[in-house]
Amino acid sequence: MQLQSLAMNDGFSQPQNVHKNDGRGIRLRREPKELGHHHMIAVVTGATSGIGRAIAEALLARGDTVVGVGRSRAALAELSPSPRFVAVEHDLHDIDGFTTKLSTTVGELGGVDLLVNNAGVAESRSIPESTPSFVQETLDVNLAAPAAAIHALWPHLATSCGRIINVSSLAQLDPFPGFFAYAASKAGLHLLTVVAAAEGAPSGIRAVTIAPGVVDTPLHRSMMPDSIPPTDGKLAVFQPIDVARVVCEVIDGAHDTHNGWVLAMPAPAAVDAIEEWVSSHPGGGVKIVQ
Repeated sequence: MQLQSLAMNDGFSQPQNVHKNDGRGIRLRREPKELGHHHMIAVVTGATSGIGRAIAEALLARGDTVVGVGRSRAALAELSPSPRFVAVEHDLHDIDGFTTKLSTTVGELGGVDLLVNNAGVAESRSIPESTPSFVQETLDVNLAAPAAAIHALWPHLATSCGRIINVSSLAQLDPFPGFFAYAASKAGLHLLTVVAAAEGAPSGIRAVTIAPGVVDTPLHRSMMPDSIPPTDGKLAVFQPIDVARVVCEVIDGAHDTHNGWVLAMPAPAAVDAIEEWVSSHPGGGVKIVQ
């Protein structure tokens, strides 16, 4: 079975065991570990809906302070009643304004321990339809804005031995046709993780990419026709809380040995296809020619 079809139609049930593949820096995420937790200050982009909102709510429930970035004032207001939630209303297409607000807010709070780059845009377009302006808009939100956030918060993260979590997609591994801009942006997002993990190691900064399969969010539902049924009578997608749970695992140190890696979140039915893809693309599908 092809990974492309599984990535968008994988069934879900609770994973049971642990599997690691050391060939490409990809870990297929399984059971969490129970570790300690201290309250922290976290920045979460795209905090008003879907995965970002689930992450923000999970962190607030743990007692953390959350700086939530989003475009919807009304949605931010729904989270604002928490005294530990700091709303930053901004559209990430305006990167300079975003980093200015972010730096000011974090400075007022006295630092930051966690950056979750979750906000993103996804629109399926063929290559002929992917105009330079469309590609640039996708890269601005999905790649340039996360890079700018990492740059702006780097001194604070170095001080706190902080963590960076970039939320990507299995599309970074084997994208559908039509994901010309989206897949490129998510693959680039993971390379931000790789470099941040390497460069941040002396300061204690850790970075990982979480790459889930399809997650039931407003963004995903806007892209998929209603006629597509669940797979094998099961839910075809993850829920946002599933990704939030893995974020909490990362915070608690459950994945510290996989600094700079992709934490892939396939449904059980997709695991074999991803393993096959990894084994057939050693080194990321690179051949040395002389």
